[in-house]
Amino acid sequence: NPPKIISLFFTLAVLAALPVLLGSWLMLGANFNHLGKALGGAPVSHALFFGSIVALEGIFLLYYTSWNLFQTLPAAAAVGLVAFLSGSRALSEVQERRLAGLR
Repeated sequence: NPPKIISLFFTLAVLAALPVLLGSWLMLGANFNHLGKALGGAPVSHALFFGSIVALEGIFLLYYTSWNLFQTLPAAAAVGLVAFLSGSRALSEVQERRLAGLR
């Protein structure tokens, strides 16, 4: 198992970065009003993209705690392929909205 102090340090680092992330989104003008339009335009690709990002984080957690590299690489490759394909479609939908003047 990994040393507890290392795990605790990085957990605190991630938690400390979350307010910075949220503040940056607010400062840059993130528009959460278009979430419904995004999910309505391409619901499967947006859901698959978000799910694949969460799955990759889970794979990295398993690698950190119990898996070896030979278990991690095939799973990460499969989930990464899903993330690439669904992310391409999701970002195409975002671009279509931006070109239509919906920011």
